[in-house]
Amino acid sequence: MFKFKAEQKIYQIGNVTIGGQPGQHPTVLMASIFYQGDKLVKDEEKGTFDQEGALGWINKIDDMCKKVKLPLMIDIVGASENAMRAYVEFIGRNTDLPFIIDGTVAKVRIAGVEMAAKLGLQDRAVFDSVNVESKDEELKEVKKHGLKATVVMLNNSKKPTAQGRVDIAEALIERAKSYGFEKLMLDMAVLDIVEPGPAAKAIYMLKDKYGYPAGCSPTHTVITGWKKASMYNKIEVASTKTSMATSLQLLGADFIMYGIKQTEIVPSMAAVDALVAYSCMQHGVRPASHDHPLYHVFK
Repeated sequence: MFKFKAEQKIYQIGNVTIGGQPGQHPTVLMASIFYQGDKLVKDEEKGTFDQEGALGWINKIDDMCKKVKLPLMIDIVGASENAMRAYVEFIGRNTDLPFIIDGTVAKVRIAGVEMAAKLGLQDRAVFDSVNVESKDEELKEVKKHGLKATVVMLNNSKKPTAQGRVDIAEALIERAKSYGFEKLMLDMAVLDIVEPGPAAKAIYMLKDKYGYPAGCSPTHTVITGWKKASMYNKIEVASTKTSMATSLQLLGADFIMYGIKQTEIVPSMAAVDALVAYSCMQHGVRPASHDHPLYHVFK
C-alpha cells in the first residue's frame, strides 16, 4: 500500500471516526435508506413508511458492522419535506448512529436540517451537499442551524474525469468552509456506471493533495446503467457491485455509500480493510485502535 503526502484530516461525527491514512481507521459504510423504489416507503408526500421494517434493516446492518468493527452511518434519502422530517426524527430517536441528510431538493434538505437541530442532533448530522449547483440561500439557512459536517460533491459535468473533480475541489472546499462547515467529506459524484474508475483515481489524488476524507456511491447506477445485468443471477450481480465498491478502498476511500439491504458489502469491506491495514503496518502505519477489522474479520 501507500502513504499520502498531505496530512490526513480525521473527524469525529457522532460515534464514528472517519479519515486518516490507509490502514489507520476503517472505511465507513454509509447505508442508504428510503431511496427511490425502497419498499419501506409507503407514501413519500405524507412521509409514512414501514417503521418496524426500517428499524429491522438498520439493526441488522448495525449488528453486522459491529461484529467486524466497521463504522456505520445512515444515508437518509428524502423526496418531500414531510418525509425527511419523519425520517430524521425516526433515525434520531431510535438509533445512536450518525446520519446524512440527503434530500432531493433544497427545501427537503432544509426540512431535515431543521428537524436535526430541533432534536439537538447537530453533532450526528451531515449535510449533503455543497456542490456546484448549491444556492447561497440554502447554505445560509443550513448555517443558521449549526451543522458542522458536510459532504462536498465534486460533480463536474463539463469535465467528468478524475482531473475534472480535482479542478473544482478547492473552490468548493473554500465555499463550504465559508458557511461554517468544519468537517468536510469529498464525494466523487458517480453519475454513470463506468465512473467508479475515475472516481477511485480522484479519491487518491484529492487525499494526496488536501487530506480530506473522500469516497463515493459507486454502484447506484447499476440499476439504470448496466444493460447486460439481466445476463446474470442475483448473486453474480451482487458480487459485481460489491467488487466495484470495495475496489475503491485500495485507492484510499474513507467511505462508501451503499444500499442498506445489500448486506453482502459488510464482510467484503471489512476483509479489504483488514488486508489494507496489514499491508500498511509494513511501512509504519498501524490501526488507531483494536476496534479495526484487521483484528476481528478473520478471527
